[in-house]
Amino acid sequence: MSPHCIAASDLLGLMAKTIEAGASVAHILEQLDLPSNLLEEPNQLVDMGDAWRIMLASQNAVHEESHLISSRPLRRGSTRLVFSSLQQCETLEEGLQSLAENYNIIHGGQFNLVRKQGRSLSYCVDDSEFHYQTQAVPLAIEFALISIHCTLSYLCKKPLKLKRVCSKREWIPEHNHHLNIFHAPLKLNQPQYELAYDINQAQLPLLHESKEDISANLYRHYQYFLSLSEKDDAQSFLQICEEKVYQASAKHVLVSQEWIASELNISVATLRRRLTEQGSNYRQLLDACNSTLACQYLQAGLGINDTATRLGYSDERSFKRAFKRWHELSPAAYLKQLSQIDSKQAR
Repeated sequence: MSPHCIAASDLLGLMAKTIEAGASVAHILEQLDLPSNLLEEPNQLVDMGDAWRIMLASQNAVHEESHLISSRPLRRGSTRLVFSSLQQCETLEEGLQSLAENYNIIHGGQFNLVRKQGRSLSYCVDDSEFHYQTQAVPLAIEFALISIHCTLSYLCKKPLKLKRVCSKREWIPEHNHHLNIFHAPLKLNQPQYELAYDINQAQLPLLHESKEDISANLYRHYQYFLSLSEKDDAQSFLQICEEKVYQASAKHVLVSQEWIASELNISVATLRRRLTEQGSNYRQLLDACNSTLACQYLQAGLGINDTATRLGYSDERSFKRAFKRWHELSPAAYLKQLSQIDSKQAR
């Protein structure tokens, strides 16, 4: 299971108006090299990285950035304009205030505000009077809050800590979901959306780089935030993949990229991308696991041919070549070495 997901029903709900306007889900998925059935089941959880790319492609398909849920269409470039204002901000508090003001300008109303209360510095969104075409879409605002949080973490060069996150949505998927990215207590059925930071972070400096275009790629900020957060995780994505391969072997399941991606509820393209981010790839992952498992099976008394079959090799010769590449000796030589060690220990 991916650590951050979005329910297909939420994603399709956000895209409903763009689909009505002619955006093709099938074309978008094909364009992004994602499975054609990715959004078929409403309760299916979609990897946040894939969902982000789908949402951006949906916006691009209709040349509008509110997903057509607003009766005041947002021209392409509106979000870029909002985030470019961060160039003039020196602290987290200034950054939050600037984003709130500029979002209000492009949406034409007082929907965003920054509030200090007790030990909290909060970014709040009240959409009760927002000019939706039909009905409110929680994911649209949650997606904006994720963009804000990730971008400000990127500029502070640290994963900002939240005291709480509030959403107006009534329920969330039972399993992992996109709001997990905040790593903070989540309150549902609230009158407003809110990101609440500890007041101690208000004066954290925004560390601008020379000639940096902050608004150029908000997805990059999301990826950067994940890379920072993953350093604190007990298990890395690579470790999770390795565990899946070990578990599959114990059940005599033949492992493939498609199988691993399915187990983690992500696309093969996302699997490849995330392994690359951790300095690995599918072949290296499989080699690392198979080299360890091969030794375990041989030590347990499983024959060379049976070990090759268990690990999914089509013939014994292929397995022997792989084993020699891993350990610089043949399986037979390895067994002989084990036998000699056992003999010495028995004396």
